[in-house]
Amino acid sequence: MPEEVLRDFTENGCRIENCDSCFSKDFCTKCKVGFYLHRGRCFDECPDGFAPLDESMECVEGCEVGHWSEWGTCSRNNRTCGFKWGLETRTRQIVKKPAKDTIPCPTIAESRRCKMAMRHCPGGN
Repeated sequence: MPEEVLRDFTENGCRIENCDSCFSKDFCTKCKVGFYLHRGRCFDECPDGFAPLDESMECVEGCEVGHWSEWGTCSRNNRTCGFKWGLETRTRQIVKKPAKDTIPCPTIAESRRCKMAMRHCPGGN
């Protein structure tokens, strides 16, 4: 590492790269502009499972969702017959809400087009 770069983040007593202010030489409390603080270190992007909070430039716990369910039955207008095409849906649950309400959760339901198993209903309905 070039000496001038090393000097940049050791002048303030920090050993943490891209740190502006330290609690101790190994624990950053404020990162340089453009970097997010996470567990005493500075990152250009937050680690997986964490979301950037731009107002404080910190990484906070993000929204955690579970696994997708199986695709539901193909239907249209709450019927499983009488149409050639329908929609099937799958869902997942929010396992852990984000640390702040302003952090969005990923989609918890999605639908896709599907071909109906029975185009014609029994009995002609």
